[in-house]
Amino acid sequence: MLYFPQLTSGSISQFPVTRTTNMRTVANELLSGSSIRMSDTGAQKVEWRLRYAGLTNGERSSIESLFEASEGQLNTFTFLDPSDNLLMWSENWTQAVWTADPLLQVASGVQDPLGGSDAMQLTNTAQTAQQIVQGTAGASSFLYCYSVYVKSAVPATIQLVVAATGQTSLTAITTGASWLRVTTAGSLSVQQDGISFGVQLPAGAQVDVFGAQVEAQPAASLYKKTIDLAGVYPNTRFNSDALTFTADAVNQNSCQLGLISSLN
Repeated sequence: MLYFPQLTSGSISQFPVTRTTNMRTVANELLSGSSIRMSDTGAQKVEWRLRYAGLTNGERSSIESLFEASEGQLNTFTFLDPSDNLLMWSENWTQAVWTADPLLQVASGVQDPLGGSDAMQLTNTAQTAQQIVQGTAGASSFLYCYSVYVKSAVPATIQLVVAATGQTSLTAITTGASWLRVTTAGSLSVQQDGISFGVQLPAGAQVDVFGAQVEAQPAASLYKKTIDLAGVYPNTRFNSDALTFTADAVNQNSCQLGLISSLN
């Protein structure tokens, strides 16, 4: 699978990033003078305008290689939106995109750190560790930052899980009586299509969680709530058959490029 590359900094883009979401409504005028309006879901799309400066020759080459492999606008690749959360249903862990071990109970309606009641309560009823994870269609070898809010009435040591087939990274976190946003950042050594993120609880532990977020960058940004759409776009294309770089100095390159992806 083709992916839009990360820079050596671990980020996908540089500021500023311009993102535009396009929707279309179809209107039918009836003989009676009334009209029927419906959303044309097939026309929904997202566009990004990316601007780069100070790219090394290697970073320039990685973008050019993707452009050549996708043959300009012809073929698609996966783009990880630098302005969005890569996980779906960040506050509702009862959704099917979250996979829980059999003896891990997931309950909703718990008070969250933003003053609402959208947090989840996880209870491990097993005698061994249990986990809940969500897979996302990113490259397993990319650098990611995974963050989540955690709290527990009784202090517990849980694990933040980052996993792909053949490799799992566990980061120990100690929870307390107050909400704490915890993070882990890094990359896996395996190169696969797809990577999973979640939490693992020890036997008998009960922990409240809220606001899971994954970003393809070294550190966490402000939390972004998601429902059934996240920042992973597997049907992305370049919006032009021309890609132009400017060599500003030795090993220093700049460019502007546009990407477009359908929402269905």
